[in-house]
Amino acid sequence: MDNNYTEKKIIFVTGAISGGGAEKVITILANGCAELGADVSLAILRERHESYAISDKVKVYRIKSGKFKLLSRISNLRRAIKDSVADTVIPFLPLISLYTIIAGIGLRKKYVMSERGDPRISIFAKNFSGKDRVGVLFMRRLQLYRIAEHMVFQTTDARDYYCKSIRKKSVLIPNPLDCGRLPERFEGEREKRIIAAGRFSEEKNFPLLLSGFARFRKVFPEYTLTLCGDGPEGDNLKKLASDLGIADSVEFPGFCDDIHARMNRAAMYISTSNHEGISNSMLEALGMGVPTIVTDCPVGGSKMFVHTDENGILIPMNDEDSLVEGMTKIASDLGYAEKISKEAVKIRDEISSESICRRWLELA
Repeated sequence: MDNNYTEKKIIFVTGAISGGGAEKVITILANGCAELGADVSLAILRERHESYAISDKVKVYRIKSGKFKLLSRISNLRRAIKDSVADTVIPFLPLISLYTIIAGIGLRKKYVMSERGDPRISIFAKNFSGKDRVGVLFMRRLQLYRIAEHMVFQTTDARDYYCKSIRKKSVLIPNPLDCGRLPERFEGEREKRIIAAGRFSEEKNFPLLLSGFARFRKVFPEYTLTLCGDGPEGDNLKKLASDLGIADSVEFPGFCDDIHARMNRAAMYISTSNHEGISNSMLEALGMGVPTIVTDCPVGGSKMFVHTDENGILIPMNDEDSLVEGMTKIASDLGYAEKISKEAVKIRDEISSESICRRWLELA
């Protein structure tokens, strides 16, 4: 335990820990900072199924909603912040950050905030609910993040969206890789299976993957495709698989608690997203040495970590030809697949959860 952090008192605030990428990151950070000796609390604002394990060293506040949901949620969050005696408050995502600012009025706390997505997305994008739009309006568009003492960005592209006053107090910290929970690189003959993971929503662009796989399968009929996740586009994706004539080769297992075991032996991992902060699934695939193909999408997280023909393949967005070409290269050249796999696992040293947690603690 590093005694340098024993004086740090932090409360993280999240909407839930039910499967989202930002929710996974905040859980890793809370657990990791507690392991390093900090006094860590975690406030969870919504009563949902919890997909990620929380360390016994983290004090958890599960916020209950009363008759007037919003008012009681903010009131109970304020009580949790005071009870935790935290000096530093770290909320994730725009709406949660807005709630946290309101809850903390007059408490004289230090705020460390962060941008987890693409701030350039329209406020009227389909993936934003009415409440989410309010959070985006205040935190991103009106740049209420100026209240924070430090602003954490995952990429320079996201940072450059904001005004000069925010950029001046910005720090670049990528997502952590929880190597302790990640299997070692698989050394045997890989299964002829392609895997992808994420929320079934428009920005993930799974139709491109299905269409590309349909073409790829004409040459490599022994391969299957597994899409792990759920979301509003699920039924449309299953229909598209049927329309493309590949339904018998595409599996939709839902949200997968065993995603690492499924991914580790796969022939390749693919992400065809049109928007990502830094994809946790991509980082985990690289960390396990799974041959990886990802789109060079906003806000620049993919290009930070994937370098074509070195540790993976980076392709343009919406480019089905490049996708099929990359899949074919990995499937037909096992030496090439092995080379990029061995190079990919080096990411474990670069963004281990311990090193990333230390960087956050220096800001707290």
